[in-house]
Amino acid sequence: KHPLAQQVKITAARLSPDLGHLRVQYVLHDGGEPHAALLELLARAAPFVSRTLQEELALRHRPTVVFHFDRDAVQLERVRALLKPAPTPPEDDGKPPTP
Repeated sequence: KHPLAQQVKITAARLSPDLGHLRVQYVLHDGGEPHAALLELLARAAPFVSRTLQEELALRHRPTVVFHFDRDAVQLERVRALLKPAPTPPEDDGKPPTP
């Protein structure tokens, strides 16, 4: 459990119909862009994920695992934040505010 892995949030995983390829899409919890150390970590994790899939699904061959940064999900979160309504102030009931 590498500390960099804690920054990653998986948004989608698509296994090809022939079970030969897995595409894992991810974003970072802080909304940032992936950096070199994280990309290296994901590249090193791919064989482990592939081997685990092969064992758990009893596959003859190990699938190719590729991690892709999900820019669409990042954009969607930015749009949602922009469209989020501003909080409405409480109504004035004529009474002085309580401390």
